Amino acid sequence: MQPLRVLVVDDDPNTCSFLKAVFTAEAHQCHAFLRAQEAEQYLGENEVDLAMVDVYLGALSGIDVLQRLRVLCPKMYAVIMTAHISVETAARSLSEGAIDYVGKPLSIEQVRSIAARADDYRAQHREQLLSPAPEPAESAIVGRSSKMLEVYKAIGRVAASNVNVLITGASGTGKELVARAIHQHSKRARQVFTPVNCGSFTETLLESELFGYEKGAFTGAGNARKGLVEASDGGTLFLDEITETTLSFQVKLLRVIQEQQVRRIGSNTYIPVDVRILAASNRDPAELLKQGEFREDLYYRLSVVEIHLPTLSERREDIPLLVRHFLEQFNTKNSLSVAIDAGAVEQLEKREWPGNVRELENAVNRLAVFAPTGRITREHVEVEQSRAAPAPDPEGEMASPAPPDRLLEIERQHILRVLKQTHGNKSEAARRLGIERKTLYKKAERLGIDLKSTDYE
Repeated sequence: MQPLRVLVVDDDPNTCSFLKAVFTAEAHQCHAFLRAQEAEQYLGENEVDLAMVDVYLGALSGIDVLQRLRVLCPKMYAVIMTAHISVETAARSLSEGAIDYVGKPLSIEQVRSIAARADDYRAQHREQLLSPAPEPAESAIVGRSSKMLEVYKAIGRVAASNVNVLITGASGTGKELVARAIHQHSKRARQVFTPVNCGSFTETLLESELFGYEKGAFTGAGNARKGLVEASDGGTLFLDEITETTLSFQVKLLRVIQEQQVRRIGSNTYIPVDVRILAASNRDPAELLKQGEFREDLYYRLSVVEIHLPTLSERREDIPLLVRHFLEQFNTKNSLSVAIDAGAVEQLEKREWPGNVRELENAVNRLAVFAPTGRITREHVEVEQSRAAPAPDPEGEMASPAPPDRLLEIERQHILRVLKQTHGNKSEAARRLGIERKTLYKKAERLGIDLKSTDYE
């Protein structure tokens, strides 16, 4: 690697000293500045290959400073550093001139990796001149682990484009939140975002919901109706559980994506639409392709970019942040001030979370509701955990679930009521309950509900 010319701008002297020492030890030339004005003055007279700028420089925004630096030296590899990782700063940084986004504190290996990427960038003579994006709404995505940092960077890179994105990950990992973040940071942010849970509809209902229909197209079609694809014109359509659709429906969706036009059921007229498609699946698309359960041509149309979300067990270091985030949300919503002990947070970190972030959120809400003194302790978490999972019997086998307590009985009756309202339609019942179908089956088993019963019909 040829030596790099490096510029560091950070109002923290320790960061400046550390980076300068590492780059110098690696035989690179490094100039570090505590004030943006001095860095701009230096760059007005010198070229650099790599610029590393802190996102906050006192009263100044490091992103704004970086934009000015890129005007002076557009070919440099621009990096934004931050001690407070978020999807907002990642998306804004990457949409307004940064090529990379990293969390602080940095290790020596991370600095070396950045230098290697800057060297590759210099060798390829790439230039990125990205236009500013509108101020986004605050995202509900929380986390600063290395895996979530990669997700933030992916969101930032795809948001400004118009490509279709496939979001994969287990149930409860936050796929819709990622879809909303992509929309919020895109040029379509002021237009409609339409989420559709494909697994909640039969094929016929899904077609009428998405494509719309003309008057008299089928029994009960008393009036013409615009479909959700047409209603989302100019905006973003999010198709959750896309892999739950039938092959015949997938052919029709593929045509809409390819031709950017939709035909209502019962009509011979095609209506042009400008819709960005974001899709999500909690199943492995590659495996479904092998089994012939998902069309290969549709998969490649939807997955121009694929973003995979880690499970909560893969990002355990984010659990304390998530716990406090959910507790803050609960307190704001209910005008309360419930607190949580450090021991309780540690206990939550140790637990397995098969339902991922969604399960953790529900657990925090339950703990907050029943915190007798307005403070959640380790003991409260242990009690809540014992309720959630049946204990093994003396011979090591799992004992039958204990009779439900008052809260579990309330939950049981609520699920039964929804099943009757939906006439036993489990997909629709899960949608109304705000859970995945798999979760409904698990709850039914735990609460002694027979989902095969005809009493609901």
